[in-house]
Amino acid sequence: MNIHSITTSSTQTDPGNKRERIIHATIRLISEYGFHGTPISMIAQEAGVGAGTIYRYFKDKDTLVLEIFTQVNGAFKQTLLHGYDEGHPVRDRFLHLCRGIFQYGMKNPYEFKFIEQFYNSPYGTTLRREKIFCNCGDTGQDLPLEQVFAAGQAQQVIKKLPLAALIALAIGPIVFLVKDSIAGLIQLDEATINNTLAACWDAIHQETGADRQPVVTPSSFTTEEKP
Repeated sequence: MNIHSITTSSTQTDPGNKRERIIHATIRLISEYGFHGTPISMIAQEAGVGAGTIYRYFKDKDTLVLEIFTQVNGAFKQTLLHGYDEGHPVRDRFLHLCRGIFQYGMKNPYEFKFIEQFYNSPYGTTLRREKIFCNCGDTGQDLPLEQVFAAGQAQQVIKKLPLAALIALAIGPIVFLVKDSIAGLIQLDEATINNTLAACWDAIHQETGADRQPVVTPSSFTTEEKP
């Protein structure tokens, strides 16, 4: 028996290898077809294992999906926190964290789309977008982005808006651009990223004094439902 045959045999029988193949196949397929469009049979075929093998490692599809989300979400937040300095000004901290979203999405397109799919699925009904970007899962530990918003509001440099609104204004454009980049609809060069980050900051930045232009509701506008 030569070295090559030993290596091949070890790879085929290594439980960890099969488990990782299942995880990677699930991420790729769900990022493309969504949760409902990705049955266990499809995952098994993509991973090159039998359907029964998946149930040896994961109780059911829900367990598989939730475990993957925990893993992927942890790696995503590590990217955001890399090189982060709480001593820097609010604007610099905000830009650092948002740049991390760009970096993670461009380097990990399947995982980024998996997170987005998770949020927009029944799995994400109890995990709102602000928790994804601001809270470390079940630990209750705040991610610095929520701290940045709170500090900025205390210093009156960030608008007094609910957390969900701040996330939509500041993070929403980044998510859309990363998804368009993955789809090949836009080329995200450094200038585009920098200009987008500046625009996201401007969207939540609280103008003061003469620079502040209040928004007035038109008299013809009403939020009441028509009969």
